Amino acid sequence: MSETITLHGHPISKGVGEGEALVCDKPLSFIAVGISNEEGIVRIDKHPLNGQSIAGKVLIYDTDIFSTGGALSMYTKKTIYNTAPAAVIWRKAHNIGAGGTIYAGVPSMDKIEEGLPWDLISTGDWVKVDSEQGIVEVTKKS
Repeated sequence: MSETITLHGHPISKGVGEGEALVCDKPLSFIAVGISNEEGIVRIDKHPLNGQSIAGKVLIYDTDIFSTGGALSMYTKKTIYNTAPAAVIWRKAHNIGAGGTIYAGVPSMDKIEEGLPWDLISTGDWVKVDSEQGIVEVTKKS
């Protein structure tokens, strides 16, 4: 039987989203040159997530880097291309990513009380983010 753990954090963009976790302990950018709008694929050379799709995943990473254009790019991914993540969890949100998730309506949280998100959640785990309640439910992959 799969183990389920409950984590608590700080809500950024309200809502509920769930999906398979895609986890990285490095910063990331939502600008189109960092993550393609059309495919939702990370395109940052030497980044641990390079070549992987964020579409429909619960994306877990450190914080945001690069341009403020990442906020608009998140909105574009959500509303035009349907390649946005189901939810986002940061170690610590930056106003670029936070603004993007709020604008796009993607549930998001940061400051997980129980520890660093990448120490608690692994790629492939099933994650439900309820930022209305400040709760993250993680079902560990078998």
